Amino acid sequence: MYKHILLAVDGSDNSFRAVQDAVNIAAADSLIEIISVISTEGITSQAVHAGTLDNLEQEYRTKFAREEEFIKNNHSNYKVIIAHGHAGRMISNYANDNKVDLVVIGCRGLNPMHEMVFGSVSTYVSKNANCSTLLVK
Repeated sequence: MYKHILLAVDGSDNSFRAVQDAVNIAAADSLIEIISVISTEGITSQAVHAGTLDNLEQEYRTKFAREEEFIKNNHSNYKVIIAHGHAGRMISNYANDNKVDLVVIGCRGLNPMHEMVFGSVSTYVSKNANCSTLLVK
C-alpha cells in the first residue's frame, strides 16, 4: 500500500482524473501531497500582473481549486505544495528528496512527434522519479 503519494496537478481534465485515482488508491492513513509548479518561464509577466509572489501563488492555486476541493471532501490527510521552476524537475526532485512511494500525474497524451520534439512533464517525471509513477489519461 502507498503511504506517501505525490499528486501533480495543473487544473486540466487529466489532472482531475489523476486526483480521483490518487484518492481511490490511497489508504485512509496515506499522505497525499498535492504539488503544482509555477513555471519560471514567463514568470516576469505573471509576477507583474499579480503584484507579489503571494498573489501569484494565490492566482495559480485557483487553477487547481477543483482538484483540491475533491481531495478535501474525500481524503483527510493532504498537504499542498506550490513550487517554482521546471515542472518535471521540481516534481521528480520533490519525490526523490521526500521518499514518496508513488507519483500520480495526468498526461496530455501528446502525439509521438510532438513529444519527441518538446517532451512532456509526465515523461520527465516517469524517467527521473525514483519511485513508481502512475500516468493518468
